[in-house]
Amino acid sequence: MVELDTEIENLESDGYRIVDVIAGDIKVTKELQYIVDRIIEQNRGTFYTDLLYRLTGERFLEPEAKQLWREILQHKYIMSEKFGRNVGIRVAALDYLENIKKLIQMPKIIEESEFRKTVKLAAIDPLTQLYNRRVFIERVSRQITNCKQSPDKCEIFSVFLLDLDGFKGFNDSEGHNAGDLLLQEFAKLLISSVRKEDLIGRYGGDEFTVLLNRTDKFGAKKVGEKIREQVRTEFKQINITVSMGIAEFPADGKTFYELISNADELLYRVKEFGGNKVAYLKDIGIRYKQDGERAGSVSCVGDFNRWNKQYGRMRFDEQSKEWIFDGKFKPGRYRYKFVINGTKWIADPNSKENVDDGFGGKCSILTAGFE
Repeated sequence: MVELDTEIENLESDGYRIVDVIAGDIKVTKELQYIVDRIIEQNRGTFYTDLLYRLTGERFLEPEAKQLWREILQHKYIMSEKFGRNVGIRVAALDYLENIKKLIQMPKIIEESEFRKTVKLAAIDPLTQLYNRRVFIERVSRQITNCKQSPDKCEIFSVFLLDLDGFKGFNDSEGHNAGDLLLQEFAKLLISSVRKEDLIGRYGGDEFTVLLNRTDKFGAKKVGEKIREQVRTEFKQINITVSMGIAEFPADGKTFYELISNADELLYRVKEFGGNKVAYLKDIGIRYKQDGERAGSVSCVGDFNRWNKQYGRMRFDEQSKEWIFDGKFKPGRYRYKFVINGTKWIADPNSKENVDDGFGGKCSILTAGFE
C-alpha cells in the first residue's frame, strides 16, 4: 500500500470536489445533494467513466467504472481503519488501481498533477476550467488594439460582468466545497448560453466575465436575460440568481478598464435594487429652455444619481436657445428634483417628486429655477 507519510499528503491535494462529496468525505446537506444529483443526471452514461479518468488518467467503460468505484470505496474504508484516520478518495483510488488491480501506473498520476499546475499558471482557472482574469483582460485588450489599428475591420462587441446573488450566504452556510460545485455548475451554464466564438472568464470569486463578439448592448441584454432566467429556474431550490452589467465597445468605453468599470458600476447598481436584473448604460438627451425667470419641466430617461460637479455640465445652443446635455446613465429609482445653477444641474434629494424609470421607463423631473 501507499505509505501514509508525506506521499499521501502530496496526493491528497485540491482536486475535483464532487469526488470528495460522493466518496463521503464531505457532509452532504440538502442543498449540496441537489447540486450533486444535478451533475450526475447531466452526465448519465459517462459519469463514473469521467470520475475515474479525473482521478487516474485512465478511461474505463461505464459498467466497469461503476463497479471499480464501489470497490475503491470499500478499499478506502479499509485503509482508513488501518491508518486510524480518514484516507482521501484519490489516495485510495490510486493505491487500489495500481497496487491491487494493477490497472494503472503511478507516472500517469505525476504527469496529471504537473499538467494541472501548468495549466493553472498559464491560462485556465482550475476550478471552473474557464479562462482566468489575466487571459480575459489580455484578449479583450488585444481586440481593442486591433480595432484602433484597423478601424475599417473593427466590429462592435459587448462585455458582461456577472455576479451570483446569494452566493456568499450559500457558501457560508453550506461550506466552500458546496460553493465550488455551484461555481462549476454556473460556469457550465454560461458555456451553454453563448457561442463558441465568444469568450468567458472567471474574473474572481463569484464574478464572471463574458465577451460577446459582434453584439451591441441591446443584443447583449437579450442574451443576459436568457442567462438570468435560466439561473433563476435551475438554481431556484437554493435561492441563487444572477446580476449583470453590460458595457459596449466603443460606445461605453474605449479601453478595457473603461468597459469593465462601467459594467461594474451597472452590476452594483443592480445589486442595490435587489439583484436578478440585467443593466446597461442608457443614452439620454436633456433639453431645457428657459421660460422667463422660472424653469419648466424636463422629460428624460435614465439615472440621475450620478449628477455632481463632474457630471451635469450642459452646453447652450444659440440657434434653439436651449441648454443641452447628452450623457449615459445607469438605471434606478430616485426621489429627486433638479435646480439649475449656471450651466450645472444640481440634484435636490429633499424633493417630494418621485422619479422612477424602472430599468427602462420614462421619468419626469421638475426643475425649480435658478439659485
